[in-house]
Amino acid sequence: MLFFMIPETALLKQQLRQQAATTRNQLTSKQRQAYAAQIMQYAHEYLLSNNIQCLLTYKALPAEVNTDVLLADDALDVYVPRMLGDCDMTWVAVDATSQWKQVGFGVFEPSQGEIWQPSAAKTVMFCPLLGFDAKGNRLGMGKGYFDRWLAKHGENIDVVGLAFSCQALPKIPVEPHDVPLARIITEHGVLSCPTA
Repeated sequence: MLFFMIPETALLKQQLRQQAATTRNQLTSKQRQAYAAQIMQYAHEYLLSNNIQCLLTYKALPAEVNTDVLLADDALDVYVPRMLGDCDMTWVAVDATSQWKQVGFGVFEPSQGEIWQPSAAKTVMFCPLLGFDAKGNRLGMGKGYFDRWLAKHGENIDVVGLAFSCQALPKIPVEPHDVPLARIITEHGVLSCPTA
């Protein structure tokens, strides 16, 4: 019989994911809606004050910070990920008229749209997360899509996490492939991380 050892860091991250998901799921629908509206207000102020032209973001799952208002913002070039094989992804342009299709894990992707290409436009990525710490370490779902993509393409992209404040964790273990956040936006405002 073969036994497979799960590395200690991976096991700890899995435990933290469960803890963060449980805490986030304890928010009521009313709290989630109110907090998300406040987060979107701070996000818009951040985008405006930094003259952001291009936004890479996500279409939220029910428990995540709702981003629908960003997806329909015609003042920005907005792109949402489409998952590819081997934990890779590409970014597809969206607007208020975009059609969506549901893929695995309840995720919605745009059915069609222009593919994002690096340019001189000032670009920010708003990424989802399960947990974060004060140093800007991000705990995702564990598939590594965002970290892998950022390792290849994220050199001139400001990476900002969107989260409810209850998702804060004391410390997230870091692995070599993890990409830290420059900032985190919660219902309490924009938090700059030491790595920024």
